[in-house]
Amino acid sequence: MSAMTSASFKRLVKALKSSKKTCTVVEQCCGGKISSSIMQQPGSSSIYYGGSIAYNTKKGKPLLLNDDALHASLTSPSATKKDTKDEYIQSKLEWTAITSVAFCESLGTDFAIAEGGAAGPTFGPKDLHNGFAVLTVAGRDDDNTVKVLKQKIVETDTNCRQGNMSYFAKSAADLLLEVMEEGGQKETSIDHVVPNEKVVLDRATHLRSNSTELSKLEKEAKFVLVKKNEILFRSSEELGLLSYDEVSAFRNCEKNQLTFLGLLSDEAKTPIFGIDIKDEDDSDISLEENYYFADTRTNAPFLSSLENGLALHMMAYANWQRRSCFCPLCGAPQSIIHAGTTQKCTSCNTLSWPRQDPSMIASITSRCGKRILLARSKRHPPKVHTVLAGFVEAGETFEDAVARETFEETGIRIDEGSVKYIGSQPWPFPQSSMIAFTATADDEQPLNIDENELVDAKWFDREDVIFEPFDPSKKSHCKNAY
Repeated sequence: MSAMTSASFKRLVKALKSSKKTCTVVEQCCGGKISSSIMQQPGSSSIYYGGSIAYNTKKGKPLLLNDDALHASLTSPSATKKDTKDEYIQSKLEWTAITSVAFCESLGTDFAIAEGGAAGPTFGPKDLHNGFAVLTVAGRDDDNTVKVLKQKIVETDTNCRQGNMSYFAKSAADLLLEVMEEGGQKETSIDHVVPNEKVVLDRATHLRSNSTELSKLEKEAKFVLVKKNEILFRSSEELGLLSYDEVSAFRNCEKNQLTFLGLLSDEAKTPIFGIDIKDEDDSDISLEENYYFADTRTNAPFLSSLENGLALHMMAYANWQRRSCFCPLCGAPQSIIHAGTTQKCTSCNTLSWPRQDPSMIASITSRCGKRILLARSKRHPPKVHTVLAGFVEAGETFEDAVARETFEETGIRIDEGSVKYIGSQPWPFPQSSMIAFTATADDEQPLNIDENELVDAKWFDREDVIFEPFDPSKKSHCKNAY
């Protein structure tokens, strides 16, 4: 089991250690992610008492303190009633309340988190289509009586099991932090929370040339920091978005280094800017312990859909600004205008904007749909095989590019008319746009590998391919097609 690394769990363990409090966890649909994420943090052994992972099973009694009543509360017909979404959620409200109190009392901890819900991809109630979790925190009163302190219902907009489990785990850590910061609130409250996947970025192009308005927005903005091919992270799943005061200390943070990315659709309409930290600024970067720069290409996919978009958006502008310093017509130096989104020639006044080079990526499957063609390039380690990809040539259709790249690299001719568009994503490394397709081919054809491009290529059966989605916002088109 892989443990999550999250700023929420770092803060939780730090808070428990500093207050000399302990906790335990009982999980029903998170699969151990809450427990493993706590145990991953340094010093967690002093604050965490092992809990349990309990599913709706008749064999789970030993996992529930060997308590008949507690076990019945999870497995009885009334507890597992799934006719409607509301009934199902109500059963989890009741079960997590009973369970959190029981574990807190039995293990003698200061707090207990109990989680129950449904992560997907299938659900019992007919009117339940997306994931939800009921999170309950129990704790000790002034007279050492254990009671429920707070409950929260967390809902997502996806049925991606792995991604929902990760989001629910993070929400559990945040809930216990809330309880601790409120000084042990003794009233039960139920909050419906929707993840920030619903927050989107408005690029607000009409503001790019309005320097007066942009100056006002800077004060309330959050900033995405880029350094070479790296971006600032707060954790493996969270961007390190800094405030205006935090970035103002950088020596060379003049206005022409700011790139306006847009406005978030949150209640505050938070402005987002990007800053490309130059090499000579390294010594001036003073960050909190949890912040670090990491390679954007390999780490951005672990972010939420929103933050992944912010990271790639800023990386695209940063790469363009670095690589396009001279006019494409006359060769004179260019100046950056319109909040980093346009360049203007200092001689002939020609305007230029970022370009994107189209690239194709294709999932080639056998006609029966049971095998997939994968290849390993020279830059990949052993056992890492990927679908085929390559640049679209000038004057070439996407469909022709899929056929050409497949044949050039593997010698396989795809079936005529089988190419289907799936989706696209920015790939600013340095300036590509990746367009995804599926296609079919006769898997009995002989393979003829281009050794200048590949180390290996072959057809794989379903059971040979290991894939684990990691985020609710990532729609794995190739996996769905396969």
